[in-house]
Amino acid sequence: MNAILTKLNELSSDDIKETFIELIAEYMNPAYGSISKRDFDILLFIQLQKLEVFKKNPEIYDLVAELRITRSKARNLLYESKLRQTSKEELDDELKEHLLNPILLKGIDKQISIEIGNPFLADHLKSKLKELNHITDGSFSSEIVKLTTEAYLALFTSYLPDESTTKLKKLFVELGVMTEASLTGFLKGALKKIGSKIADETGEHVADSVFEYLMPIMKGDIGLVREKFEKLYS
Repeated sequence: MNAILTKLNELSSDDIKETFIELIAEYMNPAYGSISKRDFDILLFIQLQKLEVFKKNPEIYDLVAELRITRSKARNLLYESKLRQTSKEELDDELKEHLLNPILLKGIDKQISIEIGNPFLADHLKSKLKELNHITDGSFSSEIVKLTTEAYLALFTSYLPDESTTKLKKLFVELGVMTEASLTGFLKGALKKIGSKIADETGEHVADSVFEYLMPIMKGDIGLVREKFEKLYS
């Protein structure tokens, strides 16, 4: 708690004044003290995020340690603050960043795991997968989402504009490396090939290599995609 007070003391008086006015306005709406303690706790946490006392996406443990609350309450604060502040487009942007940075890979052609600390973003991911007729395996932990490679790639390619998908297919056919009918099927084979080139399939080197190949695809950088995949299949 002292760390929080230290950060607040470093803020300008104008920032503190603006935040205090917003808190009082909410506390008096529609009448003084009508807001529930739960809603006020969430509102106060959101204000602390706006003041950058806490990050936009803090680790659950940081909240547990600094606020001295249970893990369950910390998860609830993260869930509710994300729910109240974030648009669907922003959630999609965050999810795309997670897809580009898998942190745990084992048997790259069978399963991919990514870490999502915010429970609301995890629910968004599961909802997107359900739309694509895929499911997740949440048995490992509440913050590690395990996906089959098919589910991961279905989600990944769902974020690609139709124009990019068409260009990518044309490029891979032109390179003579795409034999699958679907882009998802081709990328599954490509991931397996990436994994076979790396000795240690459980470390960060695998994640880094996947990022090198998938990042230009997500960004629509056809020139870099060509460069990477020409080397992969040479």
